[in-house]
Amino acid sequence: MHAEDVGLTTAEYDRIVKLMGREPNDVELGLFGALWSEHCSYKNSKGLLKRLPNRGPHVVQGPGANAGVVALDDQYELAFKVESHNHPSYVEPVQGAATGVGGILRDIIAMGARPMAVADMLRFGRDGHSVKLLEGVVSGVGQYGNAIGIPTVTGDVAFADGYAKNPLVNVLALGIRRREHAIGAASARPGQLLVLLGQRTGRDGIHGASLLASRDFEAGSEDLRPTVQVGDPFLGKLLMEVTLAAVHGGLLGALQDLGAAGLTSAVAELCYSSEVGAELELDRVPLREPGLSSYDIMLSETQERMLLAVEESRLSDLTQLADQHELLCSVIGRVVPGSELTIRHHAEVVAHLDAQWLVGEAPQRPVDDALWMSFGAPVQEPEVPAAAPKLSVALLLKVLGNSDVRDRKPIYRQYDSMIQTNTVRGPEGETAVLRVRGSRAGIALAVSGPARWAAVDAYAGGQGAVLAALTRLAAVGAEPLGMTDGINAGNPDKADSYGAMAALIRGIADAAEAAQVPVTGGNVSLHNETDGRAIWPTVMIGAVGRLVNPEHPLAETWTQSGQHLYLINPSPLDWGGSAAQIMQDGEPGAMLRPDLAGAVRAMTAVAHWARQDQAMALRAVAAGGLGATLVRMMASGNPAVGADIRLGETRPEEKTLRLFNESPVQWVAVVEPHHREALESHFGERGVPVLPLGTVTDEALLQIDERYRWARIDLLQAWRHPYEEEPS
Repeated sequence: MHAEDVGLTTAEYDRIVKLMGREPNDVELGLFGALWSEHCSYKNSKGLLKRLPNRGPHVVQGPGANAGVVALDDQYELAFKVESHNHPSYVEPVQGAATGVGGILRDIIAMGARPMAVADMLRFGRDGHSVKLLEGVVSGVGQYGNAIGIPTVTGDVAFADGYAKNPLVNVLALGIRRREHAIGAASARPGQLLVLLGQRTGRDGIHGASLLASRDFEAGSEDLRPTVQVGDPFLGKLLMEVTLAAVHGGLLGALQDLGAAGLTSAVAELCYSSEVGAELELDRVPLREPGLSSYDIMLSETQERMLLAVEESRLSDLTQLADQHELLCSVIGRVVPGSELTIRHHAEVVAHLDAQWLVGEAPQRPVDDALWMSFGAPVQEPEVPAAAPKLSVALLLKVLGNSDVRDRKPIYRQYDSMIQTNTVRGPEGETAVLRVRGSRAGIALAVSGPARWAAVDAYAGGQGAVLAALTRLAAVGAEPLGMTDGINAGNPDKADSYGAMAALIRGIADAAEAAQVPVTGGNVSLHNETDGRAIWPTVMIGAVGRLVNPEHPLAETWTQSGQHLYLINPSPLDWGGSAAQIMQDGEPGAMLRPDLAGAVRAMTAVAHWARQDQAMALRAVAAGGLGATLVRMMASGNPAVGADIRLGETRPEEKTLRLFNESPVQWVAVVEPHHREALESHFGERGVPVLPLGTVTDEALLQIDERYRWARIDLLQAWRHPYEEEPS
């Protein structure tokens, strides 16, 4: 076997030989190939990610563990993280998406937390094959998470030609644990037994990390189906219950899930985090079929497995618990002092090396400080916005039918958002709201990541994604606790792709620092490139916040005629990077770089307003801009009422820019007439501009400036257009 067979370069192989003082055998080479792969080592991104702010008053666990953890209150903590399964979902959409959900749920369980919500963030092309991929991916997400009792509470989907052969399937999971149930991979001690719990090991997923997830796609990549894992949600449910029962019963010393690179990664991560060594006996690993080699067993990515470190005195209790659920529980080794990893199979040592080499010595690309600093340099903003057409009745209907803007119900109605009955507001809103039994505090969860914002200026796009997610938390009055990020980019060996990824991360860092909201962990997926064509640099931000009154979150729509509408923090008149602008020009334009200080000031003011009695409703301006946001409010509100809008702009082109720009940190507020003065005073005192928009009327239509009129039924018909192939 050669280095390139496991995805290693000649230089990396030479480094391994120097570390070991000899040439590795095939099994050892496979271990290095997996853990030094892009997917496992983050060799091209780790240096950049270290520059993200990750500390804060609520952070319990930052980057480096299976998931980030923040404190909700004195008793409960929240574990959350985003994970990608992009290439597997293109090769095998249903199983690729399903096992992506299974994997991120096990990350949460591995922190001792019970999963309570899932969010999916998806990107597809616009051709017929992409529509089929969408159908398969949505089916896979629902099949796994909902089957084991986890609701899908929010999500985000968008479309562009660049995703046609490289869709993005990023899944966020959120779990809850009591403080005393905290556990992870860093607490294993010498003398403890290593126990493999769950599914028998098979051949599925071998080389998933080193070959499928860490290389560009080329023609014929669909033949990589054998590298895609196969999930069993019902076994996943048993594994979750047994693992959490063992945690709650104090039976475990440490815990690590088996994900990418399978047993190899689980053992190496546990050894590295706990600063110990290990001895493994592969003859004791339960197999799905006879004849698996040492290489196969160590690198299989068979799903529904956990690695446990257990004191010998607690083994019988653990075995009894597993037997009650008819789950396999096998002692496969022991934790030892030092850092050496010894693997035996058929009474022979098949691998012997320092476990620290597999993780701690993985190659890491240094960050060019000059490059990093260059991204924040001021740019010359356009004095005149990109040319926009005159506003017309037809234009709004056209934008509403855009694939990035239209109603998401055809997707989320396939999910169960109410399992566990903790969901107060699900995917029908911009922000999911969850109650926590036993706590007065609730949870707000928001996701965002419009890649079209980053297509031209990745730095601005990174900032915008962070601000958009935090804008949605502010709309329900939530206090932000932390964020997780999913970075998706092309081949990092190409200067333009690496530069775009670095700019994206710098934008995230600057926005997170300005908002004082830490990034507690996340995921990076690179080599999202097919036949030499890279995707847009795409980040998925998931933000978690604390709610004081989760049972009655602030509404997102109007209820009766006579109420007044305001646009809070109206953006400058520019529509670069918006869905409407791309429809007009055929390609994205540059989004205006956000004013971070002004954005933070506005979000703070809005969150405070949302907690006031005078506030009737707030909705963050999202895809499609103000125009589409008003239609969403109309769709979710009283069907007998509409809105009479008066824009301040006089030229029809300016009206278009006002209605369809998607700059983050804008909201539509609804108040009763006698609370108008309170709203204007609240935001005026805090230096946040507001724009009176108009009133709610007793007619089921939207009217703008007495010239443009749309019946509610026509708006909803355009907005609820089905997903189908679109012309490029």
